Amino acid sequence: MSDDLLDNIFEKAAAGKTLVKNRRTLTIDYVPEKLPFRDEETKTIAQALSIVLRKARPSNLLLFGKPGTGKTAVAKNVIERLHKKARELGIEVIVPFVNTKTANTAYKVLYEIAKDMGINKGEKKLQVHFTGLSMGEATDRILDFIQKKKFYVILVMDEIDSLVDKNGDDILYNFTRANERISEGGFISLIGISNSLTFKDKLDPRVRSSLSEEEMVFNPYTIEQLQKILSDRAKLAFNDEVVSDAAINLCAAMAGKENGDARRAIDLLRVAAEIAERERVSKVEEKHIRLAQEKIEKDTNYEVLKNSTAHTKLVILAIIKSKNGNTGEVYETYSSLCSLSEQEPLTQRRITQIISELDQLGLITSNVVSQGRYGRSQRIKITVPTLTIKEALKDDPILLHYIDN
Repeated sequence: MSDDLLDNIFEKAAAGKTLVKNRRTLTIDYVPEKLPFRDEETKTIAQALSIVLRKARPSNLLLFGKPGTGKTAVAKNVIERLHKKARELGIEVIVPFVNTKTANTAYKVLYEIAKDMGINKGEKKLQVHFTGLSMGEATDRILDFIQKKKFYVILVMDEIDSLVDKNGDDILYNFTRANERISEGGFISLIGISNSLTFKDKLDPRVRSSLSEEEMVFNPYTIEQLQKILSDRAKLAFNDEVVSDAAINLCAAMAGKENGDARRAIDLLRVAAEIAERERVSKVEEKHIRLAQEKIEKDTNYEVLKNSTAHTKLVILAIIKSKNGNTGEVYETYSSLCSLSEQEPLTQRRITQIISELDQLGLITSNVVSQGRYGRSQRIKITVPTLTIKEALKDDPILLHYIDN
């Protein structure tokens, strides 16, 4: 690409009229001060955690719900206000907040927890470095630090299902049992945030009973609720009269029809605005929402597939290669692929869970079909173009080879 072409692109961008006055309000990191339609959830979480202001340990909380239903935002809002009130009362509350999908190894999760707690600013013998310790030693140092400082710790683990899928539940077991060891002076409570309603099924029974002392399900937003959320966000993000009502209504309808995901609705609006700015028009219209939908659909599927676990990729390949798409055939094909790629196959129950997760993500469709006197069977089909799958797997030549053979 020539320098002249690049200069031309940048000059047009600099000279073009901006439609967005505050881009941060359209990002995933932005948390509004008030979350519409989540008053009841906010109240329940606040009541559960408020006991810390009496220097008592709150129950562990487990927040369930599909992506974009406000779980993380509500938790962050409540914790921020709790932190402020605790400081006013002279109570030391420490709140490590770790996204366990981003911190994609068990040790990195422990490192992030330690860093958020400020361990590495203290005694050298308690520090948890980025590498160099065993899992057991890192955990011991964190718990020793809490006990020594007599801290009240509320540990928030976002996308906790990702931690368990990739690394098992050893960390959760250690932290749910930690108060027996910490004893007097301090404590640790957990808030787990999960996108999977079947997350608890993957846990050891001892972890399950300790972790889910209190539970809450966040239901998807309705189309009408998404319209209100988008209207409020548009006022913060855009200059006056930039986004048409028709565009907002279409955006809400698209997100509401799929899964009631507010995050996806806001992403649609952001990408639509970027497309409109590139076209150098003065308003975001319905056509820009439709173009944004196509772009996001392509990008999302690619990213999910590219970052999936090895077994999830093998399940996808098994679905592609199966003739009838029923669960039994998919599992047999998956087992054969595991053997060819020298992987130990997971149980059929775990593969059924992976298929359910892929269905939730929209990467496959799964329907129960009647077979007359032979009963009923689940039929599974891939919804993602083969080209997208190939592109996502291009860095793994062995898996890529199985698609074509």
